[in-house]
Amino acid sequence: MDPRQIVSGLISGEISDFTSTEQHEALIVAEQAYCEGHNNLATKLCAHLNEAESHIMEFRAAQLKNDAVSAQQCLAAALEICRTKLNRDHILEARIRMEWGILRASIGEFDDAGIDLKWAVDRLGTISEGHRWHGIALLNMAEWHRNRGEFGMALAIHSQISRHGPHLVEIVAISRRRAAELLIDKNHIYSAMRNLWIAHHGFRQTNMPEEAIDAGLHWIDLGLTEVSKNAPEMQTAIVESTPRSAGEPKQRVWIHPNDLKYMYEWINERKSDDIVSLGVLDDAFQALQS
Repeated sequence: MDPRQIVSGLISGEISDFTSTEQHEALIVAEQAYCEGHNNLATKLCAHLNEAESHIMEFRAAQLKNDAVSAQQCLAAALEICRTKLNRDHILEARIRMEWGILRASIGEFDDAGIDLKWAVDRLGTISEGHRWHGIALLNMAEWHRNRGEFGMALAIHSQISRHGPHLVEIVAISRRRAAELLIDKNHIYSAMRNLWIAHHGFRQTNMPEEAIDAGLHWIDLGLTEVSKNAPEMQTAIVESTPRSAGEPKQRVWIHPNDLKYMYEWINERKSDDIVSLGVLDDAFQALQS
């Protein structure tokens, strides 16, 4: 279920009405509509929500208005409902704790934010591993560690999002993109390039072209350090990668011209005037000619 496609279909008229087939799908689509600015559609979709989910929508509205007090009140109301015997909802409760953690981090309550985020990650991992909210909770937990300067811990959280599943492809792609940034900060450039390659393909697969271009340009920028026919092709490097042992030298930063050609041509066909890194494409073109 891709909420972007459902919202697009409802707006265009290709879908006459939305019928949820899984728990909380209506909430996910309503949030997507609201965040895209389709307020009338979001209001219409709210008719499909239960009381706790309606409070989540009220929370989202308060959050977008930077009203932290109202946002916390909405979360508290939703949490109280989820914990009642009649309306017990473990997965929504975990989602609320995740949102509370994000909110607390935004107002400077960093330690409490970490407690909420970890609780959400653990609970969602237990009851619904691979659920989109589990993936989002992991991404937020990793970002919490990153903001504290705990890069190793952040990478450890990202490692829980396997490219083999069960998480959604877009969650994997975002995770790999962020992991690449952490690896660059730690000067593990070739490992970062593997992650950027995976992120690029994940974004392409899930119709996120701008993100795919960004990851691809970054991969080219790093890879132009050395272009050689002796370098392993990226897919082979990914499949054969193993954890580096203590004291083992860092991997050579180089790329195969076939990979460079592939990435250059895909991005060059889709580039627009607002791409800042056009110089990277020029450098890639020159490298392919040499």
